[in-house]
Amino acid sequence: MVNGTITTSDIATLRDILDLARPHPNLSPVDATFQVLRLLEPLLGCDGVSFQAMDSLTLALWHQQDMVDGEGAQYGPGEMEASEGDPLTELWERSWWSGTCSLIERTGAAVVTSDRSWYTEREVAEDPLNRELLHHVDELIVGHPVGPFRSLRILAPRTSGSPFAERELVLMRLLHPHLQPLLVAAASEQPVAAPALTPRQLEVLRLVRFGMPNRHVARALGISEGTVRKHLENAYERLGVHNRGEAVAAALDQDDVISRNVTLTTA
Repeated sequence: MVNGTITTSDIATLRDILDLARPHPNLSPVDATFQVLRLLEPLLGCDGVSFQAMDSLTLALWHQQDMVDGEGAQYGPGEMEASEGDPLTELWERSWWSGTCSLIERTGAAVVTSDRSWYTEREVAEDPLNRELLHHVDELIVGHPVGPFRSLRILAPRTSGSPFAERELVLMRLLHPHLQPLLVAAASEQPVAAPALTPRQLEVLRLVRFGMPNRHVARALGISEGTVRKHLENAYERLGVHNRGEAVAAALDQDDVISRNVTLTTA
């Protein structure tokens, strides 16, 4: 449901999220946060949702949890280091302080907003970072500071369709105060070693090995082309590689199903 009406189903989901936000003896903060992200993804009608803990002095993340099509992934500090000299990394660093993501730092307060609350459709489309890297129609930014130069945020992008409406902003304004203690606890929890690739990332690479372009992979898995691209980007980052061929080769250590003798397309 992505129009302007809050439904009884939305209210039920809000109750489930509020229940998860309370401390549970048999559920760690990280696991509870994953369940919250899994509920937020369909509630907001977004293409994945990410919880990030950031040091804005260095623009480095010390904790990240992603949810894409119901599949969760967790990253620690060593898995999120930016590549020095990467033009896209440099573009992101130049753009960050002038964009909506830095509103938490610039205001020193909790923020619930979206890109399209500040920029026109044309401005979002022509933004260099969005044009070269993100490819978003809109993005929700929900977060708060947790100390000097430190903040926690939930990012929820849309890669197609209409921008976020007042419905989504109202839902997150209602939820955010109750989620703050959970997010602080999740970001403080010692990271647990994660497998190199998620099951969905391996599914994507199994199809990529046949030379399938992203649009065919998307059709085969019943997901959007943007989601395929996100899975590949996450796989590259987790495997420490830069292209499709390297990702398939590196994934052999994780999945013997992927053959070594495959010629890949670069599309």
